Amino acid sequence: MNNKQAIKPDLFVNNFTFPKDQEALEKGASEDERSLYSLSRTVGWKILSEYIEEILTRLDDVNTQAIEKGASFEEIGKNTIIINQTKGIIEQIKNKVKDAVSACEEENGQ
Repeated sequence: MNNKQAIKPDLFVNNFTFPKDQEALEKGASEDERSLYSLSRTVGWKILSEYIEEILTRLDDVNTQAIEKGASFEEIGKNTIIINQTKGIIEQIKNKVKDAVSACEEENGQ
């Protein structure tokens, strides 16, 4: 390899696994579950999870601020529907990773 050549991302990603990955594979965890399990063990996921929680908290504050500014019941109602739908979608993302972790760890007897 030439010293000026960039490292190909797929080389890194394909070799980035955790010891439990092979066990999870043998127990029937899907590739997606194993990948999300690996992701959940990174500092990046921890940072992202904390940011997601911050966003959820800020969404909860939207109606409080609207009420303080004298918003109408109709506006507060619309906000509530949109906030709850948004929070539901965000929770689905978090749950996808949590479910993958559960699938990999349970299949490994943990």
